[in-house]
Amino acid sequence: MTHRRTYHRMPSILLAALLLALLGPLLSSAPAGAAPVWTLRWSPDPSTEGLGAFETIEDDRADSHPEAGPHIKVANGAYRFDMHMIDRDTATDRQRHEVTGNRTSSSGYLQWKLGETWRVTYSMYIPSSLMATTSFTHIMQTKQPGPGTSPITVTSLRRVNGVQTIEHKVFAGDVLVGRTNLEPLQNKWIDIEYEIKIGDGTAGSVRWVVRNGTTTVVDATKTGVDTFLADRVRPKWGIYRSLGDTSGSLRDTYLLLRNMRAYQLTGGTTPAPGTEALLSQGRPASASSTEGAGFEPGLAFDGQSGTRWASAEGADPQWLRVDLGTTAALTRVRLDWEAAYASAYRIQSSTDGTTWTDRATVTGGDGGTDDITVTGNARYVRVYGTQRATPYGYSLYELKVYGTTGGSPTPARAPNPA
Repeated sequence: MTHRRTYHRMPSILLAALLLALLGPLLSSAPAGAAPVWTLRWSPDPSTEGLGAFETIEDDRADSHPEAGPHIKVANGAYRFDMHMIDRDTATDRQRHEVTGNRTSSSGYLQWKLGETWRVTYSMYIPSSLMATTSFTHIMQTKQPGPGTSPITVTSLRRVNGVQTIEHKVFAGDVLVGRTNLEPLQNKWIDIEYEIKIGDGTAGSVRWVVRNGTTTVVDATKTGVDTFLADRVRPKWGIYRSLGDTSGSLRDTYLLLRNMRAYQLTGGTTPAPGTEALLSQGRPASASSTEGAGFEPGLAFDGQSGTRWASAEGADPQWLRVDLGTTAALTRVRLDWEAAYASAYRIQSSTDGTTWTDRATVTGGDGGTDDITVTGNARYVRVYGTQRATPYGYSLYELKVYGTTGGSPTPARAPNPA
């Protein structure tokens, strides 16, 4: 086990300069065979960016209920969408309050293009007053920009044989990606992961994941589907529903969103067999506890050194877990600790998210950066803290898991919270 990586000074400044001159162009580019990584492109802070996080805002476009405005706003660190029974869209048989796109500056926004692969993650709160309907009630869409175009994909609340469900579909061909009962997911924060490969005809694919705490409720993928119309793809969130429901489900309601992130699959090609790659960045994460808003588990896997996960204070043990998405041969784990570090912890792995195997044990930890050699095949990796070095909790700026892939994907299962 290698606990801390040490770097040595070059013996000659002249030699270093010569090597830099010769190898600089090669070092500045991605190494041959490097694996693609999920690069964080968008992570708005509602309290500072407000609605400036989005490309456009569609708030009461018909000016049907101005005295209740704004219908879209920031409230308690989340984006809130209020919908009232008297609200109307420009087409009076429906209602719409939505935001579109991923704005990155006052003049710039992300553009999802043909051939690219994107992932968005976010937490969502669906109250019991926001009910599934017999007609359409969409809460997330992807579309081509511009009026009058059909959706590309939709997340909807739909009554199926009288049962309230939440589902995701590819619009072309009415292809169901996944569906689950809605009611167990209401009145609580749930986590969504949505991945789209933008392809025309049968060149696209979609993955939709719903998590309720540490339990994966849906992890569904459809390949060979049409995920492109023209120009580009743009995500939309909010409430867009028909007034044609026959179940009596329509009522005043709202929707909340927070922890919104967008990642693009960038760089490199599929690595050659045996080539080490960073596997954990942008992957779904969970933890035994969180100190509070702004310290969520996913922040330890976003590739940003200024964000971090922090556990609840004053309690042992605590753990932080990542789902690599496929079984990999592990090679090492790097931990970048904040001041609240672990003096004792274990690196554990699992193929099913239930049974855990110790891969490394650390005692006498001193914080900073730990780079630990591990071996074994796993889909899930977690840090299991057994002794805090401070009176606070455990806190990691980044947890990076490296390894080689090549195995077939492992079906998702609910992790063991112990």
